[in-house]
Amino acid sequence: MALLDPAISASIVEHLKLPIFFFRGPRLVYTNPAADGLTARLGRSHGIDLSLLLQDHLRRLEPGEDGGREAVVLLTAPTGEPFSVHVSTLEADGLSGPIRGSLVTVRELGIDRDAFTRRYGLSVREAEVLELVLRGYSNQDVAVTLGVTLATTKKHLTRIFDKVGVDSRAQLISRLV
Repeated sequence: MALLDPAISASIVEHLKLPIFFFRGPRLVYTNPAADGLTARLGRSHGIDLSLLLQDHLRRLEPGEDGGREAVVLLTAPTGEPFSVHVSTLEADGLSGPIRGSLVTVRELGIDRDAFTRRYGLSVREAEVLELVLRGYSNQDVAVTLGVTLATTKKHLTRIFDKVGVDSRAQLISRLV
């Protein structure tokens, strides 16, 4: 895969609708416009400082075996609003030397969940499982994110398959995406 020109890469990130935050250590050094919008909305409507919430979350993450951080978690804001937070270590060669930090993306959950719940008669938990599956989570990731056992996750998926009328994960995704 060829590397893109840095100006093109920056333009792509700036146009993403997914909020992106980049931290060097505990310090937030970059946000894209989607992250700025989410931060402003949460501050205005709920008095939440998203950057502080994410900094606190990063402090609690344990480094992986390679010294990096990789995690997908579900955070709940004090207002009860759920967010899927993906953290990964980014290492790249910059113009002024190597860059290392934590790349954090935040997805608001619940936007599609209500439509899925109504259409297929899903329980709240089934809708949470479905949304994570649609985002590419493995059964194990779903279990960890929601704080349930792998067996419970599989039971929820079986019920979802029955309600949606499919036999496999691939059919489920193709039916709903």
